Amino acid sequence: MALKRQKNPEDIKKEIIIKAREILSKMGYKKASTEEIARSLNKTKGALYHYFENREEIILSVIKYEGEQIKKSIEEAIEKEKDPRKKLQVYFEERLNKIHELFDFYKYVIEEYFKKYLFIMKALSDYNLEEYTTVQKILHEGVKTKVFQIPDVKMVSKTLIKAMKAYDFFMFLEENYEDTRNEMSAALKIFINGIAKK
Repeated sequence: MALKRQKNPEDIKKEIIIKAREILSKMGYKKASTEEIARSLNKTKGALYHYFENREEIILSVIKYEGEQIKKSIEEAIEKEKDPRKKLQVYFEERLNKIHELFDFYKYVIEEYFKKYLFIMKALSDYNLEEYTTVQKILHEGVKTKVFQIPDVKMVSKTLIKAMKAYDFFMFLEENYEDTRNEMSAALKIFINGIAKK
């Protein structure tokens, strides 16, 4: 009889993260206990601690996983575009769409959002840094190809991201998604026209 192949530890960690994601979305931050996550996986609480130090690390890993999925989706979207102006537009439109999906998925967690804001921001710190890097890369490409005229790419990319992140807050307040998307798209077009080389 063939021996059952043991799962790779990284595959098991991913399995725990995905299940914890489901539990978190359904039950919220407070009720998504380690016991509940373990039970849903037919594992013991001790088995989870073989892969994660504690509940906080599991939740942090879920948030990091979400950041990675958003990043992957955005990268795929901008790779389809050639013009830096279109890349910039697609970047923020896809980002808004993915953040909207995330807010919808975690609707039971939203009420706890501000209490856990610093915790969430810490988990997304790597993703936030990558956001700046990606936008800077698009802007540099636009300057290099003489599409954009920007004296300080670093400052402009930071300003743009901060401005666009304001729309995350509007979604958090449950404003109409289509209205938020249209307003952001219009603001972005004005910005792009402002940095376009005349």
